[in-house]
Amino acid sequence: MLAMARSARASIERELINHNSAPTSEQELTYAKVSANTHNGELSNKIEIHYRCLFSENKDGFATQKYIRINGSPKRSSDLIGTLNAVLFTADDLDIVFGNPTVRRRYLDILISQIDKHYLEALKRYQEANRHRNHLLRSIREGVSTQDELQFWDDQLAQHGCEIIKTRMKVVDRLSELLKPFHMQLDTAKESLQLLYRHTIPGEEETPTSSSILVALEKCRAKDIAQGSTSVGPQRDDMSILINQNDASRYASRGQARTAVLALKLAESTYLKERRGSEPLLLLDDLLSELDATRRRQIMEHITQYQQCIVTSAELDSIPN
Repeated sequence: MLAMARSARASIERELINHNSAPTSEQELTYAKVSANTHNGELSNKIEIHYRCLFSENKDGFATQKYIRINGSPKRSSDLIGTLNAVLFTADDLDIVFGNPTVRRRYLDILISQIDKHYLEALKRYQEANRHRNHLLRSIREGVSTQDELQFWDDQLAQHGCEIIKTRMKVVDRLSELLKPFHMQLDTAKESLQLLYRHTIPGEEETPTSSSILVALEKCRAKDIAQGSTSVGPQRDDMSILINQNDASRYASRGQARTAVLALKLAESTYLKERRGSEPLLLLDDLLSELDATRRRQIMEHITQYQQCIVTSAELDSIPN
């Protein structure tokens, strides 16, 4: 939460506050607070996130507000991202393999946003432009607007979409290189593991340009108007995970998927260290539960090289001495 300004579990911020403590009048106020003092070399920060639950006239009877402070100064969520770098592994991360493309795109967006403010800004601008374009597409379909109005939003999508795709492809290529030694160490079957970024711009095998994205948007206009949404661009892309050149989302066992995701997370931590110059905080939630003794020992030997790592387990015996 302190790294990304949002919970990894709760989809609604109201869920972060005791569900029995909702306010019943305007005078009452309930809240949750998370804070930490971080130290990175000579740089120290105090990070605070406050969630306040206020009485409201809406159907729930309350509303939630979030306040972020760094060293006492109010900040936006985008200002917080990157202040504390963390790598989280949970059982839900198997969705990176078995889940839909949205999960993998979100994984890349969270990772890259921690190290690249320009990417985060491009992503926000792209998402805003895409929302406006989709709304306009539906208006055109209903006969309220004309196709000429699409050009402005097409230009925005082409400009920011090109930057997003280019950055994602570069990061995926680097992660694919970094994860191989980790996977070789963890995988007793010695299977190959590879990541590929698959964009949706027709006719472009290499990195798409702004011009090629514009052409693709124009070609898909009739289809987009009919369905009321944009069918090409980074919001439709995917990251393929290949084990022995086979699509892991279709053919991987649960054990293969867990090993692949673990290798990916270790590669992620190495990548963050490369880019930021310091080690991220490792958060490993029940990581060891489904690993054999050999893999547990290998994992523990690796993570002890980090300055700070928090490991949770339901079985103390599963953690090697």
